[in-house]
Amino acid sequence: MAIAALVVSIAVAIAVIYREIIHDWFVRPKMEVTFSSEEPISCETIYEHLPGKKLKVFWPRLRVKNNGRSMARGCEGILAEVRNPKGELITRYEMLPLRWAISPYARGCEPLDIASKRVVHLNTFFTIQDWQDAFLVTTMIGGPHEVIGSRVDPNEYFEPGDYWLRIVIYGDNFHPVERGYAVHWDGKDYKKVGIKEMNEKPSGTTHWPWQILKEPDKHLS
Repeated sequence: MAIAALVVSIAVAIAVIYREIIHDWFVRPKMEVTFSSEEPISCETIYEHLPGKKLKVFWPRLRVKNNGRSMARGCEGILAEVRNPKGELITRYEMLPLRWAISPYARGCEPLDIASKRVVHLNTFFTIQDWQDAFLVTTMIGGPHEVIGSRVDPNEYFEPGDYWLRIVIYGDNFHPVERGYAVHWDGKDYKKVGIKEMNEKPSGTTHWPWQILKEPDKHLS
């Protein structure tokens, strides 16, 4: 009886190890997150502001690919924190949900299932021709039509300056995937946005990739 109980215990342990570790390793979603300022990841579009008045819009985006063998369920992209190049937290931005670049447009606000080998783009922010501010693509603001002619809350846009963004991809059946990005935006040319992956949180000794623009004190509110 003792030997039989031992055999059963070992079999149960092997089954648990297989289910929780081995099977999960081979089958679970594996999320790959990359950035490029070039098409088809980031993109440029035309927005008709007024009849006969068209503005160019640039959308820096992340490429999210499921390299695993199973569906990645309930995926959400969250702007988890924003810091200045010294590493100081800019507290006006609080866990903002970003929009998926999918159709129909309203679905971009909802958690998304990403099939095996499927690629989906995540909007981060956008810049508008002849406009100084860069606008976050959150569930509250989707695009230029929700910006032009309306009042925008200050936690939904970037003034010209330097920022460090921590973006996290969450899902129901995989561990969160984090990426950090240094952003340089001078507000002059809508398509010249400096973005570089920088996963280590900046500090006072961090070498910033660009000459730092003067940052108004009100950013640290």
